[in-house]
Amino acid sequence: MYSDPSKIRANVVKIRLNDQEEALINALVGYTGEQKASLLREMLLEQARIVLGAGMNFPSIGNGSEVHQTATVGH
Repeated sequence: MYSDPSKIRANVVKIRLNDQEEALINALVGYTGEQKASLLREMLLEQARIVLGAGMNFPSIGNGSEVHQTATVGH
């Protein structure tokens, strides 16, 4: 059925957020227009590549259809 069964996302991870954390994530979701789970998955995987890579070039795990936006926040 799938061309590459290893790409099926069947593993579940749950996180619990307090009200302020939830509000922050919801604001980011509203700003980017992405689905919450997809946005958080991509952010988590990007951070893991940064931490584990330490300059190494790990391939992207996503399917390439994700949209990334960068926001600049002034202080």
